[in-house]
Amino acid sequence: MQIKELKKMLQTHPDAEVRIISHASSRFYLVQISLGTELDILSGWRGQPRVFRSLDEATGELKRQGIYRALLVHHVANDEVIGRDAYYSGLQGSAVPLCL
Repeated sequence: MQIKELKKMLQTHPDAEVRIISHASSRFYLVQISLGTELDILSGWRGQPRVFRSLDEATGELKRQGIYRALLVHHVANDEVIGRDAYYSGLQGSAVPLCL
């Protein structure tokens, strides 16, 4: 989903969640859009996922586009370190609301 599609979707579906996803072992951030059970990732004009190098860069882009609410979801590597499959007990438990 490109940024112009995201802006249109937020106008028609104000209950959609915009999430900024990060992982403990990475300094990169992705923007994920959640509407009910449907998930999508913000992409560039070529259709590839749009990767931000800092939280400020991700929030700055959303703010420039008129998006002022997001959740920060930070994954911490636990099971992956010892070779087990990753298990996250409820993404919403680790989400921090942001006001941009």
